[in-house]
Amino acid sequence: MKTIKSFFFLLLFTITIISCEENEPVQFTNPITVNLLTNKGLQVTEGDSKEFTLDVILSKSFNQEIKLTFDLENTSNYPDLLSIETTPVVISKNETKGTLKIIAKYKPNIENILTENTNFKINLISYEGTEKNIVLEGSQTIIVMPEESFTPLTQSQKTLIEHYKSQGIDLTPWIGKIPVEVEVITAAGGGFAPFETSETLSYTGTTYITLSDNATRDKPLLVMTRNAFGLNEYLQYVFRNETILNTVYWNNAGSPSSSAVLAAIGNDRVTKWKNKEYDFNVTVDDLELKTDNTVTFIREDGAYDYYSNFLPGGEKYKVSAVNFNYEFELWNELVILANGNSELTEQIQQGGSLHPNNYITGGSVLSDEWEEGNWVDPSGNYNSSDKKMTFEFNIDHSNSGDYDIIKVSFTSPN
Repeated sequence: MKTIKSFFFLLLFTITIISCEENEPVQFTNPITVNLLTNKGLQVTEGDSKEFTLDVILSKSFNQEIKLTFDLENTSNYPDLLSIETTPVVISKNETKGTLKIIAKYKPNIENILTENTNFKINLISYEGTEKNIVLEGSQTIIVMPEESFTPLTQSQKTLIEHYKSQGIDLTPWIGKIPVEVEVITAAGGGFAPFETSETLSYTGTTYITLSDNATRDKPLLVMTRNAFGLNEYLQYVFRNETILNTVYWNNAGSPSSSAVLAAIGNDRVTKWKNKEYDFNVTVDDLELKTDNTVTFIREDGAYDYYSNFLPGGEKYKVSAVNFNYEFELWNELVILANGNSELTEQIQQGGSLHPNNYITGGSVLSDEWEEGNWVDPSGNYNSSDKKMTFEFNIDHSNSGDYDIIKVSFTSPN
């Protein structure tokens, strides 16, 4: 009797196992999950080209091919930022892994639209190959960041650009991050080293250019908002050698005005300045492109002169030169310290200023005021077909012995 019972239970167990194998194991009655996995960042700056690759992992394999279709949430509001390259994702028979590729395509900065980080969540929208319920678990999100220091054009600005095109002036190659090459031939005969001898310096970089707020239907004006003419590094070099590195005159115990200013800002700020820890940026506005492919960028009485003190209300325009404007946080901090402090204000006005315009571009460049042989007739030209824009002009500074000669070449990537 015991043997018969044992045989009966064995038969029952065998039937149960066969039944389960024919109707899928019990543990797979719950939804099948799919995960998106990557060990790389999912961020990109708007306009940059980048490919994102994610592993698509199913929680079980199937005896047939499975197709999974994904989309990106929010793309209808922001077209042309991202696209899914692999659609659908195919997972082969008896496999659990596939690959999802998403592309961020290069586009010119003139087409930028973002002003803040924007999220694009990856969603599973459909699948084929099984009647089982497949759900996305642990979704991923791609973040598209706005272009640093570049403000997208408004619709009215875009309308102006289209108007200029109808007049024969195409600004689109020159709006965005434009690669620049610079040659500087420095003047000899300056007051102290390194301005005593002439040398040729070369710089490469990127200039941020966009439509000026001053542009009108009759005047297509551009503004260089970062690293104007590619001269950030050189102009900072001149400024530092005219001031904090100038131990002959300016940074000298015998100079009461600069000594008072250095004492006012304190040792920590002085150390940061010496170590180049303050951001130094140069901007130039109102570059006017003409239908004859020239660029007007120097005007009569169009720049600051040496007698400006640059404290609020103290700026003076008397010089025909490139109108460099500087962003230098240490100067802003000094202005705050001088507010209501008449003694410090006087020291700033007497020669202790930390504003770069106090030391750079004090002479007219539309005519030869130095008469030492380095003057060039300033020129600016652009050619949208070969994507080149070039400039040649002079600058001078407090302790120079003549004009420096500046040669600038932009090559549009757009």
